[in-house]
Amino acid sequence: MALLGQVLASGLILGSLYALTALGFVIIFRATGVINFAQGEMMMIGAIFALILYQDYGLGYVPAFVLALVGAWLTGVLLERVAYRPLLNAPVFTVILSTVAVAQMLRSGVRAFRGNELSLFPPILSTAPFTLAGITLTPLGVGIVAVSLACLLAFVAFFRFTRIGWAMRATAQNKEAAALVGVSVPQVFSVSWGISAALAAAAGILLAPLIAITPDMGAIGIKGFIAAIMGGYSSLFGAVVGGFLLGVVENLAGVYISSGFKDVVTFGVLIAVLILRPAGLFGSAGTQRV
Repeated sequence: MALLGQVLASGLILGSLYALTALGFVIIFRATGVINFAQGEMMMIGAIFALILYQDYGLGYVPAFVLALVGAWLTGVLLERVAYRPLLNAPVFTVILSTVAVAQMLRSGVRAFRGNELSLFPPILSTAPFTLAGITLTPLGVGIVAVSLACLLAFVAFFRFTRIGWAMRATAQNKEAAALVGVSVPQVFSVSWGISAALAAAAGILLAPLIAITPDMGAIGIKGFIAAIMGGYSSLFGAVVGGFLLGVVENLAGVYISSGFKDVVTFGVLIAVLILRPAGLFGSAGTQRV
């Protein structure tokens, strides 16, 4: 039982990073109806921004973290202007291919300027282990879970109680009708991509102490995409639950079956969820949910 509890706790911590990335996918989708396959690369960009500010310019951790989020926000806004807005009337598939191209450009650009192997970024909280109810945890791991849950609550409130949140929901359902009632559709798109990029950057910075920062670290973003699908692509709550579930399933498969079968089990669970619930665990076909 002690081993199972440890595996579940580790899975929730890993799943929290997936959940943050999944939230970014869902926010763009809710506002624009588009899937951004450069989301993982925004994780990498955020981590690299923080590393440069901390290591090259000698800023403290908090200023480096905050400025990296701002840099990621601005990068997301720029990508919206360059890769999405010119294709506003193009088929959705064309826009998706554009985001795939942007992802490749970001990876190649970072590799050209910074090389293949970078370094670890220091953690925001201590990594010294402590034991709670027989389970070994770290302040960093607990903090990562807390950040994911706090982001969920913040964005639920954002979409329900703020004017821009309502505008984003209205734009996703019908851009033309939203524009007719005074919603600035371009502004909604910019805000959506900026928020999504900042969320991805936060996930990347929190992940950076655990793995080396490389141009390919954004590959983990595909797990956020899977988490969003499992939870329901229209649901913020589902994105977080999907992230937690994915992390737990991966850990259980790695410990009790084989680390080589983690992805096999993960995609098997995804297929099973889609067969039983095509809209995801908390999604609802044709509607927007919080």
